[in-house]
Amino acid sequence: MHKGTPMRETKTFPFKMSAVEESGEFFGYASTFGNVDLGGDVIDRGAFKKTLNDSGGKLPLLDHHDPTRQIGWNLEAREDARGLFVRGRLNLEVQAAREKHALMRQATAIGARMGLSIGFRTVRDERDREDTRVRRLKEIHLMEYSVVTFPMNPQAGVTAVKAKRDLLELFLGTEMGLAPQQAREAADRIKSLLTCGGADAWDPPEPNLVHSLEHLLHNLRMN
Repeated sequence: MHKGTPMRETKTFPFKMSAVEESGEFFGYASTFGNVDLGGDVIDRGAFKKTLNDSGGKLPLLDHHDPTRQIGWNLEAREDARGLFVRGRLNLEVQAAREKHALMRQATAIGARMGLSIGFRTVRDERDREDTRVRRLKEIHLMEYSVVTFPMNPQAGVTAVKAKRDLLELFLGTEMGLAPQQAREAADRIKSLLTCGGADAWDPPEPNLVHSLEHLLHNLRMN
């Protein structure tokens, strides 16, 4: 069984706009259990249990995983047999939230789908016993979720890279206490360290890489 890596990940699920209130409140599923997604991952039931206990379901609601564009808060989150049920509220005093609200209401009227996309860190995972190409996510640290335009994006590889960098910035700012500019610079430098040499994400980190990251974070905290 694997312990998760610190890399932030995103997963997007179709979201039928069947309940978007004038107040900005909405509900739906931000994740589903048991199905293999395009990335070869399966989220197991119970994966969100600890993170929901820790957060009480109160999570930032972002626009396309952009930590500089928070558009509201999640009010309630719980697991059921289907997946992760969420109830959120857009902050209609924020311009970006009003724009998103209008699009969500329009989607409701015409029967269109948008997407909810979770931003998370894998805490614990394992390879499926019957198909080792499939990764089973056993425990997830949920950081936020976002309202996105496309429920399934054929350019997901490009989108995921930007989303991971933004989530790394968010983590460095909120959990490591770095200023916004420091978080941006650190995210860029960490991304360079992680991608140099084409290392496989499943390989254990090299000691030199770990030392470099620790040194980087120490210096940033001292500034």
